[in-house]
Amino acid sequence: MILFLFVIEKIVGIDGYITKTKGMDGSIRSKPADFLVEEISNIKACHEGDYLLVKVKKTNWDTLNFVRVLSNALGISQKRISFAGTKDKRSTSIQYFSIKGIKAENIQNLKIKDAKIEVIGYINRPLRLGDLVGNFFKIKIEKYRNGHLFGETRSEIEKLGLPNFFGLQRFGTARFITHEVGKLILQKKFEDAFWVYVAKPFYGENRKVFEIRKLVWESRDEKLGLREYPKYLRYERFLLQKIREGMNERDALLHLPKNLKLMFVHAYQSYIFNRLLSERIREFGDLKTIDVGDWACYLTYKYGKPTFYDCSFVGTNKPRVRYLVERRYASLALPLVGYTTHLAGWSSKAKEILAEDNLDLKDFKSDYREFSSSGSYRPADMIIEITDISFENSIFSFYLPKGCYATIALREFIKSEIL
Repeated sequence: MILFLFVIEKIVGIDGYITKTKGMDGSIRSKPADFLVEEISNIKACHEGDYLLVKVKKTNWDTLNFVRVLSNALGISQKRISFAGTKDKRSTSIQYFSIKGIKAENIQNLKIKDAKIEVIGYINRPLRLGDLVGNFFKIKIEKYRNGHLFGETRSEIEKLGLPNFFGLQRFGTARFITHEVGKLILQKKFEDAFWVYVAKPFYGENRKVFEIRKLVWESRDEKLGLREYPKYLRYERFLLQKIREGMNERDALLHLPKNLKLMFVHAYQSYIFNRLLSERIREFGDLKTIDVGDWACYLTYKYGKPTFYDCSFVGTNKPRVRYLVERRYASLALPLVGYTTHLAGWSSKAKEILAEDNLDLKDFKSDYREFSSSGSYRPADMIIEITDISFENSIFSFYLPKGCYATIALREFIKSEIL
């Protein structure tokens, strides 16, 4: 299983560890209740507004599926429901949603399985990513050993940094192929992108589904897929139905929900970021080294919690940036490549990685908005705030700024199959 995880991590660009300590071993997510994540938001509600703000505690629900079910229960379009971040299915998550044009009385008696909905108030705009400060996690680690290594690993991380990789969940659930779909879309190979998403088999998925996908992958027979795919593969079935109705593969992909369409190119950006971060660690051995030509992201504190808020090019300000990095008020940043990304200095290695896929920055400018990205920068070193560790109960409690993955934070400590 550990070897299998290593191979999957390589597929999404994650290669190696920054620390040299042995791992504590262990696993997480044996059941959803053992993985609690709670959003820390800076949004303020009032007594009236165009959008109803609710807080939802849900178990075994991924965000997009919950939005689909909530919209159906309310009889409204999914487009009227917004959120500040996505949460994984195999967890207990506390998350905020805004709902356009809905009043508190319309939702107070709403019942959704394994979900508790609390009305917070009203706001005058939809929730967006900037409304999320970070997330608090409380995670139970099963079957860990070598707990005495925790302090040693933590000391190494404080000296070297903690790699802010995108976690596996960024690239799919049972199949980690989302970035491959994004690459093909950028290459304008829409037919290939369609069939990779719908049918490419992936080891580790349910064996029966794997075999069905293999048949559809080889035959590209939409009728076979519609007949044999289980109902829970709803987006695959949706796309196959569009093909059966006579639509081409590109237009079928464009009919997917907006959030799902955005995920494809974003996943490919995440893959390039992971490749760059892995290379940076190999070359420098740490994430604290900053030089002219690099980029840096800066920390601010909201509600007493650190969150990244801005990035800038490192030039004549290098001494100041180094000072901030040493005191954990700044982090080295690496690019999330897009059509406006400024690739200078060490980060120009991203061009070499893109060239392997016959792509360039200009390819991130598409005729279709959901398949485009101007690019941005992301901290390479996550600033982790460990609030409590109970080795007796195997509980890790910690806070992470938005966009950081708990599984990646734990990865350096455990160094084993943690999913």
